[in-house]
Amino acid sequence: MFETTVVESKKQKVGLQKYMTLPVSIGLHVVVIAAVLFGAVWNISFPTNSPAQVAQYSVAAAPPPPPPPPPPPKAATVTVVKPVIEVPKNIQEMAPTTVPEKVQPVATAATNAGVEGGVEGGVEGGVVGGVVGGVVGGVITDTAPPPPTAPLRVGGDVKAPIKISSVDPVYPEVARKARISGIVIVECTIDKSGNVTNVQVLKPLPFGLDAAAVEAVKKWKFRPGTLNGQPVDVLYNLTVNFKLN
Repeated sequence: MFETTVVESKKQKVGLQKYMTLPVSIGLHVVVIAAVLFGAVWNISFPTNSPAQVAQYSVAAAPPPPPPPPPPPKAATVTVVKPVIEVPKNIQEMAPTTVPEKVQPVATAATNAGVEGGVEGGVEGGVVGGVVGGVVGGVITDTAPPPPTAPLRVGGDVKAPIKISSVDPVYPEVARKARISGIVIVECTIDKSGNVTNVQVLKPLPFGLDAAAVEAVKKWKFRPGTLNGQPVDVLYNLTVNFKLN
């Protein structure tokens, strides 16, 4: 009997413990979940400043295009006035009743009448045998125009003279010792015979070099300049070069 009592007492305790285990387990789970949530919320740092305000922008529609420019004014119309030709009413009476057998030519005044033996298209005042392009009223003569008295400049119909022979200038000893060199330019007249006259220095050099150049060019010989194939006196520039060896 004693053993039976002990066995029944143990069965009752085991049944009570079974019913208490489930609530305790649920309570423990709730406590753990609450602790985890509390720890997670505790570690979150909330911002102290207010969130940035978002500005709202409104996009307005583009303004309408400007009105087109006004059209240009129309050009003024030009009224062409046609001349009114009055036709005489009695035109039938004005017409001749008979046709003449011969019509007389209208006499015209003669203008610029030429001379006998002249050429068609000639110049008024010309003479028979004149040259086309000659001077108005000129007369053909066999005598040539007189040659010019003053020297002529080279150019145009005046041909330049051509040097035939020349002599070297004497180099002054004082200029050689001073190591002076360069060119001397002279202007001279070359006459019809090809001789050099009237020498004038345009670009001199010191220590007697210009005088030596003048003495040298006076001994030069030229084929004279010409005008229309005839020899004439011409003005000409000559250059004398002084070089040191």
